[in-house]
Amino acid sequence: MKFFPRLTTGELVRDALLCAILFISQISLASVTNVELVSLFLILYTLVFKKHVWLILYVFIALEGLVYGFGLWWFSYFYVWPILPAFVFLFFKARTPKPFGIAILSGIFGMLFGFFCSLSYLITAGPEAAFIWWTAGIPFDLVHGIGNFVLALILFQPLYRLLCRLKRI
Repeated sequence: MKFFPRLTTGELVRDALLCAILFISQISLASVTNVELVSLFLILYTLVFKKHVWLILYVFIALEGLVYGFGLWWFSYFYVWPILPAFVFLFFKARTPKPFGIAILSGIFGMLFGFFCSLSYLITAGPEAAFIWWTAGIPFDLVHGIGNFVLALILFQPLYRLLCRLKRI
């Protein structure tokens, strides 16, 4: 079984467009601390385009490194961001998701984002450094979680319909 599906030219172009949307949404909201659409788009891409999310996600992570640099934070993205699609695959397999359930998942992920990232500091600097790094970021994680929840609650349904139409093209 292959990790990435075999892509047609149309799928490759579509996935590149979806990655560009992901990256542009991240850059466009960069001035608003810890408010982002990446989580919502990853949930949507997982629900609609299934395994294609992995290619889109890892190209996005590579783009982030190229634009912002390759610090320790960047390496943590290789295991932090995939947690979200994994949970979507786990919890939303056979049913059409409800916006409130998606908003809850996105909000919880946002609140735990700093904790997940602190695990790389646990390995490189020890438990004390990881704990300090995580606890110092809790106010930002709260904003991240609330922002994710509100954005998912408002935008999930229209974006889900739009992406389902895109898949049929």
